[in-house]
Amino acid sequence: MVYFFFDHFLWLSRIRVLDANLARRMSFISAFGESFGYVFFIVSDFIVMYEGLRAEKKVLAMEAEEKGTKAEENVKRIRADRVMRLMAVAANVADLIIAVADIEPNPFCNHAVVLGISGLVSAWAGWYRNWPSS
Repeated sequence: MVYFFFDHFLWLSRIRVLDANLARRMSFISAFGESFGYVFFIVSDFIVMYEGLRAEKKVLAMEAEEKGTKAEENVKRIRADRVMRLMAVAANVADLIIAVADIEPNPFCNHAVVLGISGLVSAWAGWYRNWPSS
């Protein structure tokens, strides 16, 4: 939310509606808020994946006791959710690298290859998550 709020001020200062000297400060605040959000979402996805692994173990233990196709469907659903969450983590890490390059320019994050790969990973993960499955 911080990112979205300060991004508006950033663009208003870039088009000279607000003082142009504010653009650099607003860019920093916007990228910092965005980075904080990415870290939060990465951690939350790992927590949910861990809970999914525990649920999968329970389902597989119950399946060993009693045979049934419902258990297979639950395991398939849990594994599909894990793949989607891994795609979200990949996209968020790639976006985090891009945001860190905006916050604190450094030789690693600002390298053309790193930024290019980060952009491709983010786009690929978004495409994979949003593409309708047939």
